[in-house]
Parts: sequence; structure tokens; C-alpha cells
Amino acid sequence: MKYTLLLLTLLLPFFTKAQISGTVVDQQNKPLASVSVLVKNSYLGTSTNSNGEFSFPKLPLGTKTLIFKSLGYKTTAKILEANSHSTPLHIILEEDEQMLEEVVVTNSENPALRIIKQAIRHREANGNVIDKYQADFYSKGIMRMQNMPKKMAKAASENIPGLDSTGSGVIYLSETVSKISFQKPNKLYEEITASKVSGNDQGFSFNTAMGANFDFYSNSVDLGTGIISPIANNALSYYAYKLIDTREEDGQQVYKIQVKPKRDKEPAVDGYIYIVDESWAIYAVDFTIPGYRTQQPILDSIALLQHYAWHTQDKRWTKSMQRISFSLGFFGIKANGSYLQNFSNYRFVQEFPKGTFGNTLAKINSGANLKDSLYWQETRPIELTREERLDYAFKDSIQAVRSSVGYLDSIDRVRNKFRVLSPIMGYTYQNSYRNYSISYAGLSNLTKSSFNAVQGFTFTAAINAKFGKNETGRLTSLNNDFQYAFSEKKLRFYADYQHRFNTKNYATLALGFGNQAVPFNEGQGVLPLINNFSSLFFKDSYIQLYQREQVKLNYAQNVSIPLRLFLSAAWAKRSPLYNHSNYSFLRKEEFYAANNPLAPDDYETAPFNNNSVLELGAALRWALGQKSIDRPDATLLLRNNRYPLFTLGYNHSINLTDRSMSYQHLYGTASQTISFGTLGLLSGRINAGKFFHAENMPFTDYKHFAGNQTHVGTSAVYDNNFLLLPYYSHSSNKAYVQLHAEQDFKGYFFNKIPLLDALQWGLIAGYHQLATEERKPYHEFSLGIDNIGWGKYRLFRVDYVRSLQAGQQAAGVVVGIKLLNILN
Repeated sequence: MKYTLLLLTLLLPFFTKAQISGTVVDQQNKPLASVSVLVKNSYLGTSTNSNGEFSFPKLPLGTKTLIFKSLGYKTTAKILEANSHSTPLHIILEEDEQMLEEVVVTNSENPALRIIKQAIRHREANGNVIDKYQADFYSKGIMRMQNMPKKMAKAASENIPGLDSTGSGVIYLSETVSKISFQKPNKLYEEITASKVSGNDQGFSFNTAMGANFDFYSNSVDLGTGIISPIANNALSYYAYKLIDTREEDGQQVYKIQVKPKRDKEPAVDGYIYIVDESWAIYAVDFTIPGYRTQQPILDSIALLQHYAWHTQDKRWTKSMQRISFSLGFFGIKANGSYLQNFSNYRFVQEFPKGTFGNTLAKINSGANLKDSLYWQETRPIELTREERLDYAFKDSIQAVRSSVGYLDSIDRVRNKFRVLSPIMGYTYQNSYRNYSISYAGLSNLTKSSFNAVQGFTFTAAINAKFGKNETGRLTSLNNDFQYAFSEKKLRFYADYQHRFNTKNYATLALGFGNQAVPFNEGQGVLPLINNFSSLFFKDSYIQLYQREQVKLNYAQNVSIPLRLFLSAAWAKRSPLYNHSNYSFLRKEEFYAANNPLAPDDYETAPFNNNSVLELGAALRWALGQKSIDRPDATLLLRNNRYPLFTLGYNHSINLTDRSMSYQHLYGTASQTISFGTLGLLSGRINAGKFFHAENMPFTDYKHFAGNQTHVGTSAVYDNNFLLLPYYSHSSNKAYVQLHAEQDFKGYFFNKIPLLDALQWGLIAGYHQLATEERKPYHEFSLGIDNIGWGKYRLFRVDYVRSLQAGQQAAGVVVGIKLLNILN
């Protein structure tokens, strides 16, 4: 008897659920994509794929009314008996005829404007109706490569499954099933129960609910920049509206309104918004946004489609389907993709229990990536297209082969082949199955080669090794640099060994030892590439060095999601260095400044004496508002720039040569980026510190500030550096405070000026301030133009800067080349 009961228990779900499937076509029998298929008076729903196919894998038995709705077509209802023997449906949707003759048009006001004003007036109330809920969420993402340069296409087709010889094909396909808890404006907790990545049965998909909150009841929607909603409080300043059509839905009048930006370069949408009469709620949106309006040059366009469904009992319009499509291109590469998302089984709550929303945004359950094909067939709410089925079948079938020892060894044999130029250009030996590689960097390591007046030309060769996976688990890297300075005639060696213990708290131990020529203002000075140019052409070498022989131990780990701890201990011997080269292409008769920041004309006196030191340090970084995705194999941290980032640190230096040169240093930093919607972004940083017992500390240990004497900028945002400050003019061994602030107005001003709007420039204003005990405060004021370039290639900015200190003023122009920071 007990076996009979057990069997009935196992079979019961199959007898209480029905599987309904079918296709939706137009009157010419062409498949219709993104048709919402809803179960009337419920929160159950799905959508058709690009082949017009849909299915309800687990629909409760009984009489059901299915609603088929698509923008531009008449909504159709189908009553059916859901049972275990349901036959596939074939639904034909008729095109919706425009009903404008029923709209009363007056001479006094545009009827679309009257509707939009009501939607704006009721925007906040309608948004609050759906402000707290739980729901079932499904997302499917696909990305296709369309075109790439010939040489790149050949290499890609050999290494990326699914790409043909032209470099086109599906490069990413994944699905996610989860349960979400959401509270406006942006509180989210997501429990991911299933995750599938084509060709990777150990992978986890990236298309989660975190990227699905596109809420046009908000004043702006984040698409890389704040896109103005057509029903935002200030929308009438950005959009022109036209009433296109009316329709009836569940006894309610729905208006189709065309929205067009008044100015093409503004952060606004093109397309249609559908508004329900009387409630003035959103029925649907169908928008496109050219990439240049998001100020993301790589994007060609984004399309966003949303359907809302009416629930009679709850009197709510809820989002049932969302599709985000995009196309992009850069350097001859063309790609497109989409994310199709389904929301169902809404459960609205008055209040969430305390602790629902914490530091974890999403938790991926153990085994979520191990679901079999039967599970997906029974759970997937949106049918796969033929393209997607073929991609899964092909990539999953070859995965076992591509991950086998034999296959990986065969690929490695080709890659590991030693060639004639390998000793000169570099060589890498790798074992893909055991996850390790050993490499020699020859001329391919040219970015580490440079010229300066102390060393002359330098060349750095490297022998590196790596054991483990970059993405997850343990990882060990062994980096060994051999630098030869030709004018100094000296070979230096430095090793940097690191071991990451895991990808849960990212505990990392690092050992560094050897001999280096280090800038006095390490990390705060000129980039070597720019110094090469300024030295060889203008006889200005801004890199000034000292020799540091050291053994250093670092340890870091996350002690919680927002907190990371850093510990360090080092023994170092510091020695002064002198110029060994006066070589240049031009101005050969002139001399470089001495390698003494304190006395540029003194070629004999060293800025400090030889000394040895024991250095101890500790720091704590607090990323306020930082969230995480908790995977079985890793914890992924997501920085939230809307909240400040704090760092508090302490250094204790014990000078082993002369104890009077010992000191302590306490410092702190706070930084934040604040979005002001259409007014752009404000970036700010404050850094303050104080030295104790530091009267005799060597100049190597002073606090040096990030100045600039080259008139060349290298970063996209100047929120951590000065623009005209000489590199060592304000170096301090006492208390100091520095402030950097930059407001990027994006295109807020230029987009409103005819002719100038076509340039797509952005206005930037900056302020920088430095205060030390030794000097009066130093100020910089800047006004600049960003996003300068052509087409997609906008790599430049130009700033006019004025400095002020103790009544003395100076002015200059700084040309920013954003690519330089990447090259270094």
C-alpha cells in the first residue's frame, strides 16, 4: 500500500498540470515575435519567441482563457480546456485598425499632450501600486557576432565554437530562472534556482533580474546615462507627442502615443508609449534609443519593449514581458543581441520582513547549473527558437570533447610551437587541462621599456608563470622582471609572487623581492610613455628615481561584503641615483634637470642618504552600499557608485639606519560619484593625512601629490589629480588635505545649441584644492570640453585651467588622451 501511495505522490503533478503550446501568426501566416500570452485573471504569462512559438509547461488543469496581445494587432482571447492531452494551438492575430475618428480633437490642445499630462500627474501613484512584490522571473540572453576583420575572424572561428570562417554566429546563449523580491526604487533580492549557459555545463548566466529594472514610472531610466522617461516631470521639455491610435482592452480605452525628442542628441527615446484612459497607467512601451544618446560610442542602438497585463481582482497593471535588444560596433566588429524576460506569479506585499534586502543582491543555489533538459522543458516559459536549439545541441555536444585531455593537448601543441622569433618576441607554454602556463615576454613587453635621464633607455624582459583559473578558486602567479638600463649599465631583478586562496573572500598573499628604480612620487607622477616623449623631444625628464632593494609581504582579504582588509610588512634599503644620460632627439646642447626633486640644478648633492627601513602598514577599505552575487564557487562584488568609498590606513616606519628618521602616518580617503540625471555626474574625492614624529624622515617617504607638468591628461575623469601642479612643489611631511571635484554635464548644454549639438560634446567643470602646513592653500579651477573625436572614436578632452595660490595665478591648457592610461 505504501508503494502505491508513493507512486501516486510522484505522478500527481503530472495529472494536475497541463502543457499548452502553439504558434501565433499574422494574417499572412508570418510568425509574430514578442506576443504576450496571458492567463486571464492570473499573474501567469509567457511570450512568443522569434518563431512565434509559445508554451505553458505547467498550467493548472481546468477551463482557462488565454489572452494574446501584441502592439499593432487586435487582442484575441481563446477559451480552452487545459488537460494533459491538449493539442497545439494556432492563433491568428488581425492587424489593429486605427480608431482616431473616435478621438475628440480640439483646436486648443494636442490630444496626446492632454493624455501625457494626465500620465505625468498620475505617474508616482501608478508606480506605487506596484512598488513591493515577489515574482517568478525568467531571462534568456543571446549575443551574435555579425562581422569582424578577416584576420580576427579566422582566429575567432578556430577558438570560439559557433563562429564560422567570417566570424559570425552565436557567441553567447544563456537562461536564468529565479524568484525575486523587489521594492522600489532599487531594493532587490534574487534567488536563482536554475542557470544554463550554452556549451558550459559548469557556467552561470549573467542575465539576472539586476539588469531588468527599466521603470518608466521613474523620471529617468539608467541605460549608461539617465534616459528621460516620456512621462517624467520634465518630459514636456524633451518630447513632442502625437496621438496615433486608440484601442479597447478589458473594457478600458488605451491610447497609442508617438514620442519624439525635440532635440536629437538629448538622452531621450523614440517610439510609442501606450497609456490607459482614466487610470493613466502604462499599457506598453516600444522604444528605440540611438547609441550616441547614451554617450556610449560602442553602442549603435538599443530597443526596449515592455508589455503590461491587467489583473481584474487586484486592479493592477503589471509588467509581464520585457525585451531589450541592442546592436554594437567598434574597430570593424559588429554584434547584436537581446534579453527576453518574463515576469509571472506576482505576489504583492504590504511590507517585506526585516532582513529581506541585505548586502546580497542575488544568490545562486547550489546545483543551479546542473539542471537537466527535462527540467528546462518543463520550466522554461518562453520557447527556444530553432537557432537557440541548434546552438545548445551543437555546443553541448562538443563540450565534452573540447574539455578532454586529448583535445586540449592537441590545441596546446599548436600554440606551444616554438618559432624562430620566439626568443626575441616572446614565448608561452601552456597546459590548458591542468590550468597552468609559463611565458617569456621579449619585445612584446615594450610597454615596460622606457627612457629617462637616470637610466637612459631601458628594456624589461619577463618570465612569468600562472597556476589556476582566473575566474574562480585558487590562483598563483609568479612574475619575474629583468630590467636593463643601458646608460646606467645596470641589470635589476624584481619578483612579484601572488597566491589567491579562494574566490569567496578573495584572501590573497603576495611576496615581492628584488631591486627596483622607483619614482619618488610612485603612482602619482607622469606616465613613462609621456615622459619618453617629453624627454626625447623637449629635454624634460619628469621621472626622478631612487633605488629600492626590498623584501615585501602583503596580505588582503574581504572581511565582509563592504569591508576589505590590507596588511603589509617590508624591509627595504634605499639609495640615491644620479643622471647617466643626456641623450635626446632635439635640444642636444641642453641638460636634463638633476635627479634631485629638492634641487633640480644640483647635480652633486643627493636628496637623501642611504638608509634601511622596516615598514609596517594596515588599511581598511569600506565600500558603503556594495552588494554581492553569491555563487557556489565565488562571491562577486558589485560596487555602487551612488555611495561613498572610504579608506582608513596607518603606516609605521622604523628606520634601521637612524631611528630619528622613523615616523608614523595616519591617512584617510573618501570618494563618491553622484548622478544628477540629465545634469550628468559629479565625481569627488577627499584625501587627508598626518605624519607624526616625522621631522627627520627621508624625502622618499614624503607625501607627494599627483601633479602634471606635461599639459597632457591621461584619464577619463580628473578626480584624483591636479592639472598644473608641479610634481614635488608641495610634498609634505606634516598634515595635508586635498580635494578633487569634477562635474560632467554630459551633453546637457551643448545638446540644446543648434549646430553644436551635432558635435556631441560634453561640458566639464572642475575644482582642485590642496592644503599643507607649510604653504597657503593651492586652488585649481577648470572648464573643459569632453567627448571630442569622430564617430565612435571619442578619446579626447580639452580643459582650460587656472591655478591660484597666495595671490599668484597661472593658466594652462590640458589635452586629455584617454587611451594613454590603457597603454600604460
